[in-house]
Amino acid sequence: LKSFLKDYEAQEYKGVEVEYMLFRKAVMTIYDDGEEIESIALSDYSTKEELHRLMEEKGFVKKEPAEIEDMKARLQAQALEDQKKKESERSERRRMSEERRKAKEEERKRRKEEEAASEL
Repeated sequence: LKSFLKDYEAQEYKGVEVEYMLFRKAVMTIYDDGEEIESIALSDYSTKEELHRLMEEKGFVKKEPAEIEDMKARLQAQALEDQKKKESERSERRRMSEERRKAKEEERKRRKEEEAASEL
């Protein structure tokens, strides 16, 4: 199931969008004119073949090979961009945390020096 979704195989079908929701079970929700008509727990399917069969049984049609290739390249590029952005944000948070730690350490040093000077 995970590779079916992460390898963009679900998006090989026309009209399919995948929305990732952390800590939620994988569910395929089928809409007709914006109205939910069916919800299927994907955890009931154990192989990619079963999932592809399900898509076909529900009337989904595969995109053309060139369209699939373009879509996967676009989604992979977006995923890479998102990953780089997250790494950059993590790096910035670490840098800021280190700056705060250093500032606190300098403040402690300054206070100790003031205390030592006031004792004289």
